[in-house]
Amino acid sequence: MPDENVLVRDPDDWRKWFCTDETVKIIAKEPHKLGWLIGYEDLVPLHSEWIKYIWDTNENRALQAFRGSYKSSSISVTGAIRWMLFRPNDRILLTRKTYTAAYEVVKSISQAMQLQQILELFKFVHGKYPVPVVDREGSLRYSFKSTITPEGNMTASGIDVKTGSHYEKIIWDDGVTIRDRISKAERLRTIEMLREILTNIIDPGHGVGMIGTPWHREDAWKIVRSFCPIAQYPLSQYGIQHGIITQDEINRKKKTTTPYLYAANYELELGKDESLLFTDPIMSNGWNYNVRGVVAHVDAAYDGDCFCALTIVSKLRGNGEETYYQAVGFTYNGNIINWYDEIYRLCQKYNVECLYEETNADKGMSARDLSARGINMRTYSEGMNKHIKISTILFKVWEYIEWAPDTDDEYMTQVMDYKAGIKPDDAPDSAASLFREAFGSGIELSAEERARFKWKK
Repeated sequence: MPDENVLVRDPDDWRKWFCTDETVKIIAKEPHKLGWLIGYEDLVPLHSEWIKYIWDTNENRALQAFRGSYKSSSISVTGAIRWMLFRPNDRILLTRKTYTAAYEVVKSISQAMQLQQILELFKFVHGKYPVPVVDREGSLRYSFKSTITPEGNMTASGIDVKTGSHYEKIIWDDGVTIRDRISKAERLRTIEMLREILTNIIDPGHGVGMIGTPWHREDAWKIVRSFCPIAQYPLSQYGIQHGIITQDEINRKKKTTTPYLYAANYELELGKDESLLFTDPIMSNGWNYNVRGVVAHVDAAYDGDCFCALTIVSKLRGNGEETYYQAVGFTYNGNIINWYDEIYRLCQKYNVECLYEETNADKGMSARDLSARGINMRTYSEGMNKHIKISTILFKVWEYIEWAPDTDDEYMTQVMDYKAGIKPDDAPDSAASLFREAFGSGIELSAEERARFKWKK
């Protein structure tokens, strides 16, 4: 066996060494080296521990590791290929929050199975090359599977797994996401589907491997903890020590991630929500394009550590004396100049009738640029303390805002994790500014202005 780094430097070297009994034993013992064969050169011995912990058992097992730690590359992709090599008749289910996300992982497995070195490895173990009998729509079945079952070797699914299907191995990969942090209904739905997987989908005597990161104190990880231990690998203890991440990368993540989210997704610690102003946002089913008087606000940024934020709002019909709003928000990490075209597209999509922007930072340059693109701009000079603005204006209307599902995750994270003086805070600043400028004093577009400004379709 050559030095382990040879494979990383020269992938073609597989012809010289891997089709031997010794190599098969090494892959069984050190599966991260199988990952090298399929192009995952960043996998380290720690990933072998993860793969074996989740796969080499008939028990339910759970593992949390920091974001960007190659959980899916090692456990879901490399682990699945290794399992098919040694357990060719097992039915494997890969489930993620959405079918699309699960499909992308199974697609990566399918592509890896077409590599010549993997074909040769399977031929050495099984006596012939694996032929895909089924390779479509998130489902894989290979010629080495000798048992007849409705399910193939690999199946992709969202968390709403098809009732009546059964598997010897299930990998629940990132079944909890930011949507569980935002929506109580989504948390309950995820919990219900996980229970279905654990009780009715997995074959008796076999186990579910659950991997991911926590998002909310009441999310599905809480019930996981009630029936099996969770092996945890926080970034501070395992990232640099195992060569998975550098200190510069950690510093960059801290600058562009809210403290709450950094603690949850990188240190696997969930803080208390009591000190946060904006919890349990109301999520709508979609944007109502029939409502008129749509206004927007852009908070501009000019360097890589800050975010541009775009907030779009319109009034909905109120209940009695109360006024309700629909809103959607977007962020961009970088200079606003590079975001002009996207701002224009979004303003056009949502029929924005005017866009607000403060002129303090760039003396109105970006407002003039956006106006030249055909956006109806309204500018103002900011003189209000940011925290007072957010904690009074946005806080007052928070329970009357219905957020469209198109709102991007970064935007909603910044709003929900807002605390005075803690960055990034561009999204809540943009939202508070818009409500003050457009609705704070009852100022809305006149009929004349509305008639003058129409998007060209």
